[in-house]
Amino acid sequence: METTTLSDSLGRYMLAIHDLSVERRVARSKDIAEIVGVSRPSVTGALQKLDKAGFINYEPYGYVSLTERGETEARKLLLKHRATQDFLQVCLGLPESRATEVAAEIEQHLPSDVLCRLVQFNNFYRENPAKRYRWDPACRNLCEVLYGMRGPVRCSDLAPVEVSVE
Repeated sequence: METTTLSDSLGRYMLAIHDLSVERRVARSKDIAEIVGVSRPSVTGALQKLDKAGFINYEPYGYVSLTERGETEARKLLLKHRATQDFLQVCLGLPESRATEVAAEIEQHLPSDVLCRLVQFNNFYRENPAKRYRWDPACRNLCEVLYGMRGPVRCSDLAPVEVSVE
């Protein structure tokens, strides 16, 4: 068993396996492919890596299950995901779909000391409704006041921009 740091991609496979295992007790590559949104050959390659690293029990054309090590890692990933999404959705007021999308980008890179504080903040926020902030998606002039961002750059100017490459 080799030491492996889970990439974002492998982390998504781990979460899919965990979710399927909770829901159905075992996972199949077909179901993993559907959840992750990839082809079955892509799933096979990822499962081989996870098996070699000791995170899963895998036999080609068989069921997939998490090892004890895999279960521990999946729970860590799930905690990061839930805490990050909770913060974005409940505390920052993002719609669920946007919170899910942004959480997926953040969670894999969240250090444990920051995660601990994030969980504490989420708890404080839930327990103190009178101290909750009323969000203004446009940020109005706060970016200028707090960070000196004058002129053409304001918080509201930083919205995601779609770029087409032809």
